[in-house]
Amino acid sequence: MKMSDGNAATPGERPPRDELLTVVIPHYNQRDFLPRAVASVLHSENCDPEIIIVDDGSTDGSEPVLAALEAASPRIKIIRHEVNQGVAAALNTGLAAARGRYVTFPGADDLVLPNLYGPLLAALGNHPQAGLACSQLAIVGSDGAIRGVRPITPPSFRTEYLDPKTICRRIKKTDHWISGTTGIFRTDLLRAAGGFDVTLGVFCDVIVGRIVAFQNGFVYVPGIRAIFRVAATTLSGATLLDREKNTRQLAVAHDRLANSIVGQTAPDYPDRFVRRLRFSAARLQLVWHGKNADPAVIAAVAGGNDSDVRALTAIRQTTGFGKAGRILAMGWLALRLWPFSPLHLAVHLLRNRIVLDRNRDDVTGWMHRMDEAGKAMTAAARANDKPADIAGR
Repeated sequence: MKMSDGNAATPGERPPRDELLTVVIPHYNQRDFLPRAVASVLHSENCDPEIIIVDDGSTDGSEPVLAALEAASPRIKIIRHEVNQGVAAALNTGLAAARGRYVTFPGADDLVLPNLYGPLLAALGNHPQAGLACSQLAIVGSDGAIRGVRPITPPSFRTEYLDPKTICRRIKKTDHWISGTTGIFRTDLLRAAGGFDVTLGVFCDVIVGRIVAFQNGFVYVPGIRAIFRVAATTLSGATLLDREKNTRQLAVAHDRLANSIVGQTAPDYPDRFVRRLRFSAARLQLVWHGKNADPAVIAAVAGGNDSDVRALTAIRQTTGFGKAGRILAMGWLALRLWPFSPLHLAVHLLRNRIVLDRNRDDVTGWMHRMDEAGKAMTAAARANDKPADIAGR
């Protein structure tokens, strides 16, 4: 499979066992998606990862699925929380149990592509000073349709190590480079940074990723290498769509950044971060609610004022919040919040479209293949049958 934009790093040799990668998958009520997520990890190229699934007190009858997955491969370990403790606690449980030199945290409803781990581990080997490596991913809706590429504005068009000084310069124009699905951390550095702050909720991985990057730098490897599912019912979607919850969590995230090495190195960044997340939350209001989106709620989520309410109301009354209306509304909010450099945004949107079109068939095909692989893996385990091409090496 190609799964790249032509600038991918050359995959390294399979890491020796003392450099084992640990893949931690936090799970809460995602029994229909978890098997395919695990199957995608087991199909990784140039890597034999340890897989730790942390079940955070699921109440959806997940236990038979968990038991089947645990029986499917000796590389899979299940850790169970008796009651739901939240995503940060689940991530910390997995981090504490990880035996690998490197650790990564895909979601239970996400998929990794076979070319993710090899190139990123090779990049970390080439840049021992880097705290983590990350890449691009495709965004997929709950209907399975591909909706875009993230990061929207990547920090580089090529594989590159960004030291803290370079990060400070580039983050003024672009942002949101590090995703939990593609980010691979050096385990010791992530632990030294304190792991995942339980007070940050959905932003816990976002903040610690920035802290590790600002402390040590990171390697960016272009190319679509994972699939991230978005839905209004997921934790991230629910938080960004909930005005009060989003406001509270952003306030905590702002303070955490301001009082960390991030705020010390780039004092203006915590405010910039909040503006950008507010912009994202306002965009989600338009995406998920469409023509029924409320101008007052959009303005409130964006941190706007009465002028924004009036402008958004005028757009809804004249053009509606269809495609054209959403473009006008986002244009207004972009001018008000100035989340990114318009030039960088335009260039990257065009490039992302090219990358997505080039990889669309491969991404869609991989989703279908992993749906079947997940079903086959659990069925085989329940029948006490573990064929090598399903259960892993």
